[in-house]
Amino acid sequence: MFQILSMGYFLRDLTVLLLSLAIVIMLLAVEKSIKRNLRVKYFTRVFNVLVGAFLLIVIAELIGVLLRTSVLYGNQGYLIVRSVLLTVGALLLFASSIMLYLPFARGRYVIVPIATEPSQEIAYGGYWGRSEETEHLFVELTKHRHLPGIAVTRDPPDVFKSKLGLRIVPVLWVSKVRHDEAVDPTRLPYLLENLKAFLESTNLDKVILIDCVEYLLLENKPESVLKFIASLRDLATLNRGILLVSVEKEALDEKLFNMLISELKPVEELRKTLEKG
Repeated sequence: MFQILSMGYFLRDLTVLLLSLAIVIMLLAVEKSIKRNLRVKYFTRVFNVLVGAFLLIVIAELIGVLLRTSVLYGNQGYLIVRSVLLTVGALLLFASSIMLYLPFARGRYVIVPIATEPSQEIAYGGYWGRSEETEHLFVELTKHRHLPGIAVTRDPPDVFKSKLGLRIVPVLWVSKVRHDEAVDPTRLPYLLENLKAFLESTNLDKVILIDCVEYLLLENKPESVLKFIASLRDLATLNRGILLVSVEKEALDEKLFNMLISELKPVEELRKTLEKG
């Protein structure tokens, strides 16, 4: 067993070592997907330089930890090696940053937002209907018309996708269950911000399905849910979005039902528009 000779410096170097090692592990874990999505060889080289920089820092900090113990204490040769590795690692980090932005500065690459011309047939905004109607339209728009979509549902993501025959459509699971993928039903501002970000992300037609409005009404004040739906409808109208809200009349009292659907158009209007197109 080795003896720790300087506890304060040892803990500092050990902390940096563990953080650097965690970064390397994270980068290696996502390496395949990053390189597959980057596609351009130049940017995969940038990624490799970044990984190499952190690997050198890990080795340097490992030597630093050992220099604080009786294993390498006072060894000037390893102290010099550590300094060289840290310097090269820092230079590689700097180089990877420059390499990332240089092609854009030279005009070799330009970030162009994906966009299509707005639909002439579809009236953007909010629509209401029974669950089977809204779900059928959601599948038609996302799976067959290839519109980007997102669903807010009471079902866990895998259950929802399996039920509708979908595979990659993102799902916001509304539930009080403690789970990484679950969103508490009382977090309406959080849901609105996420859906707003989705609507504003691209200049394309897009669709949102909400099939848990009764549950949201159960867990929140009715005026909060109505405000949430009205805000989402307005955002959809402004950002080429189609909001589909599943409403079961029998589950709500008549006054609340009428207040809710007053913010939305019947889903039949959307269906007729799509059939004409």
